[in-house]
Amino acid sequence: MNRNEMAGYLFRRTKTKDEDKKDGLDEPEPFLPPTIDDDRACGRCYSSDGCMLYRKAVEGIEDDSSPISDFYERKTSHLTPTHTEFFKSWEALISSEEQEGLRFRKELWTLSAAAREKAGRCFADMIVLEHKQETGPRVTTFHRHTYKFTKRNPTWVTQDGTPTTLLNGQITEGDPVSVSIEPDLLALARGFVIKLTPHYVTVGVDHEVKVESTLARMQSASQHTGPTIFRIDKDELAGAMGKIRNNLARLFYADGDSKRLSLVVDLTPPVFDESDVLEGVALPPAFNPNQKEAMRKILSARDYALVLGMPGTGKTTTIAEIIKALVAKGKSVLLTSYTHSAVDTILLKLDDVKFKILRLGNEDRIHPDVLKHTLGYLNPATTIEQLEYQILVPPVVATTCLSVDQ
Repeated sequence: MNRNEMAGYLFRRTKTKDEDKKDGLDEPEPFLPPTIDDDRACGRCYSSDGCMLYRKAVEGIEDDSSPISDFYERKTSHLTPTHTEFFKSWEALISSEEQEGLRFRKELWTLSAAAREKAGRCFADMIVLEHKQETGPRVTTFHRHTYKFTKRNPTWVTQDGTPTTLLNGQITEGDPVSVSIEPDLLALARGFVIKLTPHYVTVGVDHEVKVESTLARMQSASQHTGPTIFRIDKDELAGAMGKIRNNLARLFYADGDSKRLSLVVDLTPPVFDESDVLEGVALPPAFNPNQKEAMRKILSARDYALVLGMPGTGKTTTIAEIIKALVAKGKSVLLTSYTHSAVDTILLKLDDVKFKILRLGNEDRIHPDVLKHTLGYLNPATTIEQLEYQILVPPVVATTCLSVDQ
């Protein structure tokens, strides 16, 4: 199948039966074409694992007579009804979230800045206070220019007198955004929120927003007076959903991670060591019994352990101490979370450790006090040995879930 054909089927997958429907989402339509039923071609196809998985779990096809029935059996015979139901359920949830993200992206073109701001997904009526071009060896592709914005008429109260700030919406530091000139020049630049205060927002973008030359090309340029008005919209990125869907699917492949399939889907109970794992571990004097028990349970886990606690009960501090204990035992640690801020919150608790930490990710989205752990702050490696030392020696590697590939 040609790639453009596959793109067409995937596009159908993200469409609803009524695209104008506002309340809720319909079930996604079937989106894969019928199999070509050619044993030789299917055996050489790079997407055969995913194709057979969807055929089994989503379409529910039983096949004992087609030319690919033996191939189909080899790829799916290990799947149980529990496996197929798990995959079908979570794949539908991923698709629904994907559709919701696409709906939000359409709002940039269909809703006014004021309407999106009311929903918390936009800063409307903004003007530029400062602009600088970034220079030096640490300039990244997504952060070549920095702009500082504020409201054009900063009263900071609503019509009924309620105080308001830029912190009231859904946009936070590290979020991807698009910068537009109101009312019609949309998505002129993309970048990330570097800093957000009650009255100012600083954005790093991929290229300079050349207002004069842009307006000069517009028919209404002669009518333009006063400051240029911008809107900053939260950019709902859909690309990450492909990685999430792929991670889910790979769990169910014939040559997939059978151990995690057993633990996560079949709910095989995790195994723990019975030895005294806290022997020789220096615990903070302020640790309460629950924190000590959490450390003991996690350090004795062979598979996994989950820690449940209300906000403020010391989970972050406990995790930081667990990392110290694991490194002291000669273990390597992958610290990961879905957001950059969650990763960096724990790293800030490890600020005084003697061992090395490697923080991977977009430096524009990493906490300033954690940047010292990134490759960009080290002396550039000039040999393979130096690069291996920088990457392989640190016992703790920290990054977000969607940045983990190997």
